[in-house]
Amino acid sequence: LVEQLLTLARTEPGAEVTTQRLDLSELVRAAVADTVPLALARGTTLELFADAPVIIDGDRAALSALVRNLADNAVRYSPQGGTITLAWRRGADDLQFSVTDCGIGIDPQHISRLTERFYRVDKSRSRETQGTGLGLAIVKHVLLRHGGRLKISSTPGEGSTFTASLPNTSLPG
Repeated sequence: LVEQLLTLARTEPGAEVTTQRLDLSELVRAAVADTVPLALARGTTLELFADAPVIIDGDRAALSALVRNLADNAVRYSPQGGTITLAWRRGADDLQFSVTDCGIGIDPQHISRLTERFYRVDKSRSRETQGTGLGLAIVKHVLLRHGGRLKISSTPGEGSTFTASLPNTSLPG
Protein backbone atom coordinates (compact mmCIF):
# COMPACT_ATOMS: atom_id res chain seq x y z
CA LEU A 1 0.00 0.00 0.00
CA VAL A 2 2.79 2.42 0.93
CA GLU A 3 4.66 1.70 -2.31
CA GLN A 4 1.50 2.30 -4.34
CA LEU A 5 0.77 5.57 -2.49
CA LEU A 6 4.30 6.78 -3.22
CA THR A 7 3.97 5.81 -6.88
CA LEU A 8 0.65 7.66 -7.07
CA ALA A 9 2.19 10.77 -5.49
CA ARG A 10 5.02 10.71 -8.06
CA THR A 11 2.54 10.56 -10.94
CA GLU A 12 0.05 13.20 -9.85
CA PRO A 13 -0.08 16.63 -11.50
CA GLY A 14 2.54 18.95 -10.09
CA ALA A 15 5.02 16.20 -9.23
CA GLU A 16 8.44 16.40 -10.85
CA VAL A 17 8.67 14.46 -14.11
CA THR A 18 11.86 12.58 -14.92
CA THR A 19 11.97 11.64 -18.57
CA GLN A 20 14.61 9.75 -20.44
CA ARG A 21 15.00 8.09 -23.79
CA LEU A 22 13.79 4.50 -23.49
CA ASP A 23 12.77 1.52 -25.60
CA LEU A 24 9.07 1.02 -24.95
CA SER A 25 9.08 -2.62 -26.09
CA GLU A 26 11.94 -3.46 -23.69
CA LEU A 27 10.14 -1.66 -20.86
CA VAL A 28 6.94 -3.64 -21.53
CA ARG A 29 8.82 -6.96 -21.57
CA ALA A 30 10.62 -6.18 -18.29
CA ALA A 31 7.47 -4.98 -16.51
CA VAL A 32 5.47 -8.02 -17.66
CA ALA A 33 8.30 -10.25 -16.39
CA ASP A 34 7.66 -8.78 -12.92
CA THR A 35 4.14 -10.26 -13.08
CA VAL A 36 5.29 -13.79 -13.94
CA PRO A 37 5.67 -15.01 -10.31
CA LEU A 38 2.08 -13.99 -9.50
CA ALA A 39 0.84 -15.64 -12.70
CA LEU A 40 2.75 -18.85 -11.96
CA ALA A 41 1.32 -18.98 -8.44
CA ARG A 42 -2.19 -18.80 -9.90
CA GLY A 43 -1.53 -21.16 -12.81
CA THR A 44 -2.21 -18.32 -15.22
CA THR A 45 -0.64 -18.13 -18.66
CA LEU A 46 0.71 -14.79 -19.89
CA GLU A 47 0.98 -14.34 -23.65
CA LEU A 48 2.99 -11.28 -24.72
CA PHE A 49 2.84 -9.96 -28.25
CA ALA A 50 5.27 -7.10 -28.75
CA ASP A 51 5.91 -4.89 -31.73
CA ALA A 52 9.41 -3.98 -32.84
CA PRO A 53 11.49 -1.71 -30.60
CA VAL A 54 10.34 1.91 -30.39
CA ILE A 55 12.26 4.72 -28.71
CA ILE A 56 10.35 7.39 -26.79
CA ASP A 57 11.04 10.02 -24.15
CA GLY A 58 9.16 9.04 -21.02
CA ASP A 59 9.26 8.41 -17.30
CA ARG A 60 10.61 4.84 -17.03
CA ALA A 61 9.39 4.21 -13.47
CA ALA A 62 5.92 5.56 -14.17
CA LEU A 63 5.46 3.66 -17.44
CA SER A 64 6.71 0.46 -15.77
CA ALA A 65 4.16 0.97 -12.99
CA LEU A 66 1.43 1.38 -15.63
CA VAL A 67 2.30 -1.94 -17.31
CA ARG A 68 2.72 -3.81 -14.00
CA ASN A 69 -0.58 -2.54 -12.61
CA LEU A 70 -2.55 -3.55 -15.70
CA ALA A 71 -0.87 -6.97 -15.86
CA ASP A 72 -1.26 -7.62 -12.11
CA ASN A 73 -4.95 -6.68 -12.20
CA ALA A 74 -5.56 -9.08 -15.06
CA VAL A 75 -3.92 -11.93 -13.14
CA ARG A 76 -5.76 -11.12 -9.90
CA TYR A 77 -9.19 -10.92 -11.52
CA SER A 78 -8.88 -13.94 -13.82
CA PRO A 79 -9.72 -17.48 -12.77
CA GLN A 80 -6.85 -19.79 -11.90
CA GLY A 81 -5.53 -21.44 -15.01
CA GLY A 82 -6.73 -18.62 -17.25
CA THR A 83 -4.88 -16.97 -20.10
CA ILE A 84 -4.04 -13.28 -20.27
CA THR A 85 -2.99 -11.63 -23.50
CA LEU A 86 -0.70 -8.64 -23.29
CA ALA A 87 0.11 -6.81 -26.49
CA TRP A 88 1.90 -3.66 -27.45
CA ARG A 89 1.84 -2.18 -30.90
CA ARG A 90 2.55 1.00 -32.79
CA GLY A 91 -0.51 2.44 -34.49
CA ALA A 92 -0.62 5.24 -37.05
CA ASP A 93 -1.25 7.89 -34.40
CA ASP A 94 -0.53 6.18 -31.10
CA LEU A 95 1.36 3.52 -29.18
CA GLN A 96 -0.93 1.01 -27.48
CA PHE A 97 -0.44 -1.44 -24.65
CA SER A 98 -3.44 -3.69 -24.10
CA VAL A 99 -4.22 -6.37 -21.55
CA THR A 100 -7.06 -8.81 -22.17
CA ASP A 101 -8.14 -11.19 -19.45
CA CYS A 102 -10.66 -14.00 -19.19
CA GLY A 103 -11.81 -12.81 -15.80
CA ILE A 104 -15.04 -11.92 -14.10
CA GLY A 105 -15.67 -8.86 -16.23
CA ILE A 106 -17.01 -5.52 -15.04
CA ASP A 107 -20.58 -4.27 -15.06
CA PRO A 108 -20.80 -1.16 -17.29
CA GLN A 109 -22.06 0.97 -14.38
CA HIS A 110 -18.64 0.70 -12.70
CA ILE A 111 -16.32 1.37 -15.64
CA SER A 112 -16.33 5.18 -15.36
CA ARG A 113 -15.25 4.98 -11.70
CA LEU A 114 -12.51 2.34 -11.95
CA THR A 115 -9.67 4.89 -12.02
CA GLU A 116 -10.79 6.59 -8.79
CA ARG A 117 -8.54 6.04 -5.79
CA PHE A 118 -9.65 3.12 -3.61
CA TYR A 119 -12.71 2.40 -5.78
CA ARG A 120 -13.59 -1.28 -5.62
CA VAL A 121 -16.32 -2.89 -7.70
CA ASP A 122 -16.73 -5.69 -5.16
CA LYS A 123 -15.37 -4.78 -1.75
CA SER A 124 -15.85 -8.35 -0.54
CA ARG A 125 -13.14 -9.54 -2.98
CA SER A 126 -10.46 -7.20 -1.55
CA ARG A 127 -8.88 -9.89 0.60
CA GLU A 128 -9.00 -12.49 -2.14
CA THR A 129 -7.36 -10.29 -4.79
CA GLN A 130 -5.04 -8.48 -2.37
CA GLY A 131 -5.46 -5.23 -4.27
CA THR A 132 -5.19 -1.73 -2.84
CA GLY A 133 -7.66 0.06 -5.10
CA LEU A 134 -4.85 2.33 -6.34
CA GLY A 135 -3.54 0.53 -9.43
CA LEU A 136 -5.90 2.03 -11.99
CA ALA A 137 -5.58 5.49 -10.40
CA ILE A 138 -1.83 5.18 -10.98
CA VAL A 139 -2.45 4.08 -14.58
CA LYS A 140 -4.71 7.09 -15.17
CA HIS A 141 -2.16 9.57 -13.78
CA VAL A 142 0.75 8.05 -15.72
CA LEU A 143 -1.25 8.33 -18.93
CA LEU A 144 -2.28 11.92 -18.21
CA ARG A 145 1.37 12.88 -17.64
CA HIS A 146 2.35 11.31 -20.95
CA GLY A 147 -0.60 12.74 -22.93
CA GLY A 148 -2.31 9.36 -23.16
CA ARG A 149 -5.66 7.81 -22.37
CA LEU A 150 -7.16 4.56 -21.05
CA LYS A 151 -9.93 2.65 -22.78
CA ILE A 152 -11.77 -0.09 -20.88
CA SER A 153 -14.08 -2.61 -22.47
CA SER A 154 -15.63 -5.44 -20.53
CA THR A 155 -18.36 -8.04 -20.59
CA PRO A 156 -19.47 -9.45 -17.23
CA GLY A 157 -18.59 -13.11 -16.99
CA GLU A 158 -16.29 -13.00 -20.04
CA GLY A 159 -13.40 -10.69 -19.23
CA SER A 160 -12.01 -7.25 -19.87
CA THR A 161 -9.58 -5.39 -22.08
CA PHE A 162 -7.65 -2.38 -20.82
CA THR A 163 -5.87 -0.39 -23.52
CA ALA A 164 -3.38 2.33 -22.63
CA SER A 165 -2.69 4.65 -25.56
CA LEU A 166 0.21 7.08 -25.75
CA PRO A 167 0.82 9.65 -28.49
CA ASN A 168 3.17 8.28 -31.14
CA THR A 169 6.09 10.59 -30.51
CA SER A 170 8.67 7.90 -31.17
CA LEU A 171 12.21 8.96 -31.90
CA PRO A 172 14.81 7.59 -34.29
CA GLY A 173 16.64 4.66 -32.66
